[in-house]
Amino acid sequence: MKPNIVIYCCNNSTAAPQEQAEKMEAEAQAQVKIARLPCTGRTDVLYMVKAIESGADMVMVVGCPEGECQFLEGNLRAKKRVRYANRLLNEIGLGSERIRMYNLDPNDEKGFSAALSETMARAREIGPWM
Repeated sequence: MKPNIVIYCCNNSTAAPQEQAEKMEAEAQAQVKIARLPCTGRTDVLYMVKAIESGADMVMVVGCPEGECQFLEGNLRAKKRVRYANRLLNEIGLGSERIRMYNLDPNDEKGFSAALSETMARAREIGPWM
């Protein structure tokens, strides 16, 4: 199975997700789309659920470490929205683990790769919803 993963990524949370995602795509046979945001606090529940509805197997929200958000509490708002979106998905029978939040330090080069690998493994485990 070739997982389809959508990533909403804070501009300040990780250095080069596009290059890492392209490398992971080539190695792991996955389709990865990245949307850069000024802050994960701008991620809306509607966007996350719509990504799943449009065919994504998993959604990653990648924000700054807690307590280090440039916009004070953006990553904390995103975390709450991820929980809410997962509750909605669970209520409609798609499971509660299709959207994951990662808080990564911009200097942690391996953190994004590890998070993406973990998400791809989980996507293969739970399979597509359609």
